[in-house]
Amino acid sequence: MTLLFWILVGLIVYATIGYPLLALALAQLRPPRPVLEPTDPLAVDFVIPAHNESDVIAEKIRNTLVQSASVSHAIRILVVSDGSGDGTVDLARAEGGDAVEVIDIQPRQGKVNALNRAIDRLAGDIVVFSDANAMLVDGALGALLQHYGDPDVGGVCGAIRIEKAAKAGIASSEGLYWRYDQAVKAAESRLGGAVSAQGSFHSVRRAHVRPLPLDAADDFTLSVRAVSGGGRLVFEPAAIAVETVTEKAQKEITRRIRSTERGWRALMTHSHLLNPVRSGLYAVQLFSHKVLRRLVPFLMVALFVVNLALLGQGAFYQITFALQTLLYAAGLIGLLVPAARVLPGIRHAFFGLMALGAMALGLINYYRGKRSTIWAPVRDGAG
Repeated sequence: MTLLFWILVGLIVYATIGYPLLALALAQLRPPRPVLEPTDPLAVDFVIPAHNESDVIAEKIRNTLVQSASVSHAIRILVVSDGSGDGTVDLARAEGGDAVEVIDIQPRQGKVNALNRAIDRLAGDIVVFSDANAMLVDGALGALLQHYGDPDVGGVCGAIRIEKAAKAGIASSEGLYWRYDQAVKAAESRLGGAVSAQGSFHSVRRAHVRPLPLDAADDFTLSVRAVSGGGRLVFEPAAIAVETVTEKAQKEITRRIRSTERGWRALMTHSHLLNPVRSGLYAVQLFSHKVLRRLVPFLMVALFVVNLALLGQGAFYQITFALQTLLYAAGLIGLLVPAARVLPGIRHAFFGLMALGAMALGLINYYRGKRSTIWAPVRDGAG
């Protein structure tokens, strides 16, 4: 039991702290890769999937048009509406005019089907994907595209900045998480390449793009297909998309469960990339970042049970058990008493355990055979 306790502790610490610190340390030993900018203008398809996005679609199109005007590349904007019934299509056409192509799919068939409709119409060298609620900061598109002068670059991942809420809540912890995650991505990018993109804002060479499976994570699938095709993923911290997140815990939990289920399916489909003989250092990064991290909730449950069995072995195990109990109690208070989330300890414990619990349920759903293909955007006020 003692050996099992320390094995579990080692795996949890490596997945959550050890691997990120190792990646950051190794990245410091490797000089930054030079940015090879394109010598000729690129033809770029900018794809915006949307379902009932009337609150943000006009702003998103204005934001994209400003980004398009700021670069020397030829940008073609496609808005793909998946069964919207709230005026999204009319607003997009009115705001974009002849500069924006709007594809109206009726009835609703799911985000990935909408992306596949756009993929059928691609004509450029590079494809940029961006969510309707993700607003790009000045220069973000140019920063994303600057890497495509390097023929080894298969895709470029943008960064996320969470818009601060009026009061501390889920958004505060979410923002902290993305700063942590993106620091790891930046380190991975200097080593074997970034593991994968986040769907808010990312790009791929069209040579790696083909129709997507309806039941797997589109952003992860697009990313790893570029790697499987021999390309390298770059993380560009200046390519920033600003997002708001919901403060409704149940909506966020549902989103994370679905995201894990679909992401794990995409990972299992591309499990050949976990072979270091084939993928080199990228395989180690993929295992550490995407496999082991998702097993952490199960490892934590096992650790709690093993620690309980070791309570009679001395004060050390009694203290570690008390610390675990305190963590779970703080998370439970955050779940049952939302007002308590203004306290940093409660807020971060609740967010962390919520994320871990959702990952566990997502993996359980995957192995139970559940397949999520259609969902509503998770926004405060969204349907």
